[in-house]
Amino acid sequence: MGDALLMLMVLAVAGGARGWYVHSFTDDGPAPLEVQGSYPYVDGQSGKKSEVAALVESLTDKQSFAGRAPLADQEETTAHRAPGYCWIAAQAARWLDQPQMVMRWLHVVLGSLTAACYFLFARRAFQSLAVGFLAGLLVALHPFYILNTAELNDGVLATFLLAATLALGTRGGQEGGPVTSLLFGLSAAGLAMVRAALLPFATLAVLWYLLRCRKIKKGWFAALLAFLGFANGLAPWAVRNFRTFGHPVPVADSALLHLWIGNCRTGSGGPMSEAGLRKSLPEKRLQELLAESNQARRYTLLGRDLLPEIVDNPGGTLQRRLWAGLYFVFGQDWFTRNTFVEPAAARATETPPPDWLLELVPALLAGAVLAMLPLALIGWRWSYLWRRSARLAAIAVIWLPLPYLLSHADLLSGPRLPLDGVLLCYGAFTLACLVPGLRHDLARGGPGSAAKEKKDKTSGRPDALP
Repeated sequence: MGDALLMLMVLAVAGGARGWYVHSFTDDGPAPLEVQGSYPYVDGQSGKKSEVAALVESLTDKQSFAGRAPLADQEETTAHRAPGYCWIAAQAARWLDQPQMVMRWLHVVLGSLTAACYFLFARRAFQSLAVGFLAGLLVALHPFYILNTAELNDGVLATFLLAATLALGTRGGQEGGPVTSLLFGLSAAGLAMVRAALLPFATLAVLWYLLRCRKIKKGWFAALLAFLGFANGLAPWAVRNFRTFGHPVPVADSALLHLWIGNCRTGSGGPMSEAGLRKSLPEKRLQELLAESNQARRYTLLGRDLLPEIVDNPGGTLQRRLWAGLYFVFGQDWFTRNTFVEPAAARATETPPPDWLLELVPALLAGAVLAMLPLALIGWRWSYLWRRSARLAAIAVIWLPLPYLLSHADLLSGPRLPLDGVLLCYGAFTLACLVPGLRHDLARGGPGSAAKEKKDKTSGRPDALP
């Protein structure tokens, strides 16, 4: 009963904060403040449509995932982006009168469910109602998540799918269950279909779950359902890509393209414009790539230049990896313009946000990052005895940033947003450990921890976790 009441409180706080922001400060135009960037605009001064907007329009009007991809002179059938969010946005544009507002209110719902998922994950991973409640509240009130709710991009959806994957995987890894296992596989597949860079994490999470199923009752059936959910979630798009390009492409074919952007001599560890991308290549090589009509083969050819570029300039490569890591955490704009957020007034001739909001938000965002990072680091260290039950969180901390560290990050905090929920869970563990009555059970281990498992083995009891 107490768990249900606290989760309802978390849902109410998350939904109220997001609903108030969307209702008070957004209309059918751009979001007033952005921490990731919305798909209809490249910048407000030109009002030029982005490549994601072109993909949404193509799906809406032609039911085809086509647009002008990087290193292409004309529109083509493409797989350089994950299709998940574009497909949902296209369905809203096709069938609804006010698709942008519908998508924003969908974000309100998904953002609220994200807070609930992290409540459930932290509650089960650390066997503590206090940690779960604190994690849910921190996610519900996280200013980056609240601002991201009004943006038309994949941030809210990717964050929700990651939270669902962690919550379902942790529950299924302890108790099994056919429905839980199937939903876990589908959530992991959906996460990869929304952000292709998260496919390595999704794959490793499923592999961990399959290994974990050896320790639970009827684990073979749970493992089978998880695998089928994951495989069937990816299979239709993978078959489409194979028929289109003649190559096995699970989600996106642009991995080598992003590795080139992050590792070429003219790269910075951040994003690169189409003009900058073309300048990074010798003219002869550029013409060879432009002449290749098969997009997957074109990016594969680009990958052949990648290793010589790294070998010839190892110092520059390592510096770009360092900058990519910093940009992943803070965003490139924090280093170039000293900001975590971009106001709508900088992009469009919409009504600017009120002055008090413009003054408050930078302090909230900076304070959130300043508090989240050290608390998460301390929580990761203090939760060592809970490493088995919180295994998926540790996998996420390593494998979510890795594709960006090897390639490049972005101008704002978009790549980092899904990971914030995991860091806030570790931060909640730290805060709970500061309460004298809870510190003994949490920091020294309790039911479900590695210390308890060792004690059970010594006394002859069966271990509870892998």
